[in-house]
Formats: sequence, structure tokens, C-alpha cells
Amino acid sequence: MHEISIAGAIIDSVLDAARRNNAIKVKEVFIEIGELTALNPKQLKFIFETITVGTIAEGATYNIKVMKSLIHCRKCAYNGPIEFYERLHFFLPVIKCPQCDEPEVDIVAGRECCVNKINIR
Repeated sequence: MHEISIAGAIIDSVLDAARRNNAIKVKEVFIEIGELTALNPKQLKFIFETITVGTIAEGATYNIKVMKSLIHCRKCAYNGPIEFYERLHFFLPVIKCPQCDEPEVDIVAGRECCVNKINIR
């Protein structure tokens, strides 16, 4: 469950940004996570709610957007999404081009984990 350490780092950065802007309350946090991170949005929200008790982020709303994975195939020049046939938590995926079935691909999107916006007062 790597969500705990990542959620902690996210909340640390949110609280740091809030302090630097003299916030008295964090109301909303907008986060993007790539599907290749294998992060579970429901688990992240639960952890956020738990670790923010007693902070200015307690009770904040967490809007988590899961970003689709996109690749570029070096073999056939395919640009686009990939399909997963197994859950990422249980194996290390071999990512292949859905067009030519070759593994010579560059991951263009899907590994993101970033806070995009914080709504404070």
C-alpha cells in the first residue's frame, strides 16, 4: 500500500503551500494521478481524511482525476492509449503497442502524481 507515503507527501506539500499563503483553511485540493501509478483514489481520499485531522486541511474535499496512459511506439509510430488486461497492483506490466504488439514504446502520460490546485481561505 504505497498510497500512505504518497498521500503523506501530497498533504505535506498542500499544508506547506497553505502556510506560505497565510491560509486559515484548505477547502479543496485538485490532484491528477496517472493510471500507471497504481494509486487507488478511494484509498487516497480515506488516507487524506485520516491524516489531516487537527490540521487546516481537515474536512477538505479531494478531487482526484485519473489520467489515462498514453504511449508512442518507436517501431510503428503509434500514438495513443494502451489497454490493461490485469490489475496493476498484482504485476509489473509489460507495455506493448496495441497496433504492432512491440514493447519499444515511450510512455507519454500515465505516471503523473501532482497537485494542480488548492482552494484556500
